[in-house]
Amino acid sequence: MTPIVDRLEAWTLLALGLAAGIVAPHPVTTALWTAAARAFERAGDAGMVARLTSGTKFGGRIRAGLRGDRLSHLRFA
Repeated sequence: MTPIVDRLEAWTLLALGLAAGIVAPHPVTTALWTAAARAFERAGDAGMVARLTSGTKFGGRIRAGLRGDRLSHLRFA
């Protein structure tokens, strides 16, 4: 039962991230998609985690969030 709940949570977070991406800046979207990736990991869906972390725009930020590295995507000029 727990993988089903985790998968439902993951898809919900993914959809919320998509909706938030329309009106909110990317840190909000990235945080929601990172939480979705964690839920997919708990559900045992490595394929979805790979899809989320392989994206060119947000993939690196999601990977950093999964590692717990919150400052890796910041660039200082």
